[in-house]
Amino acid sequence: MKKITMITTLFLLVLSATFADKVISADQLSAGAKDFISKTFPGKKVQYVEADFNSYEIVLNDGTEIDMATSGEWETIKSYTGVPASVIPSAIATYVNTNFPDTLIIEIESNWNNYELKLANQWELYFGKDGKFLGQKFDD
Repeated sequence: MKKITMITTLFLLVLSATFADKVISADQLSAGAKDFISKTFPGKKVQYVEADFNSYEIVLNDGTEIDMATSGEWETIKSYTGVPASVIPSAIATYVNTNFPDTLIIEIESNWNNYELKLANQWELYFGKDGKFLGQKFDD
């Protein structure tokens, strides 16, 4: 019984170490990730990167957080100075500018079938991939 427990424990330790996030340098980012960051966040420097099997968690020197696939496709962008307009689909940007003028989008998340946005005024907005408004809620 002790052998089984020991083997199971060892297996779990090895398994958890295998899938653990690893801190890497900005130089080790994929070409797609480097290209996205340089075009979308000009002048910003990568401060911290955690990599796992197929994604990165990146923090820039202004505090912006980016979760992205190793291919360079972003999944979530959080920035208290505002998400760059270049990543916001035009239909969504138009809706936000019309209904929430002068309000920053501080987070955008791209899921397989929709976008979720958080605004600086604590509203959360939901849109389809086609940019169609789906709903909203106040995050108190």
